[in-house]
Amino acid sequence: MRPVKGQVVRLSVPEAYAPFLSRTVRAVVRGSHVYLVPRESGELVVGATSEELGWDTTVTAGGVYELLRDAHELVPGITELPLTETRAGLRPGSPDNAPLLGPSALPGLLLATGHYRNGVLLTPVTGDVMGALLATGELPEEAHAFTPARFTPVGVS
Repeated sequence: MRPVKGQVVRLSVPEAYAPFLSRTVRAVVRGSHVYLVPRESGELVVGATSEELGWDTTVTAGGVYELLRDAHELVPGITELPLTETRAGLRPGSPDNAPLLGPSALPGLLLATGHYRNGVLLTPVTGDVMGALLATGELPEEAHAFTPARFTPVGVS
């Protein structure tokens, strides 16, 4: 597993601008993924960078600039909104950026990690897979491609 830094910007949508966006917008701008998520509270979340910088959780001017620049390409009026928060977090990434689901090499230790940029999206299916594994002792067929064993060198057990 490796940490992958992601910076996020939160903006406030004043009543005068409401409704600003009615649904989530996802796009690739200049080769970078960007998303804009409107919240019922009037907040607009803009994210997220993807940076291979180890355990660094520093928010940078460059990261904020890139997010706002790319968001502005999609929705020009975004640069008029008040900036309320900047944040950086770490995503768990596996070597192939796909989840690790199932038994580890350590007896009794089950893994459900490594979802990279898709953790929130894969939460329901991950819960179903791990629930079935815990209830039956068997990993569901659809999860076999995501076992940690896929990274075990051939001939090593």
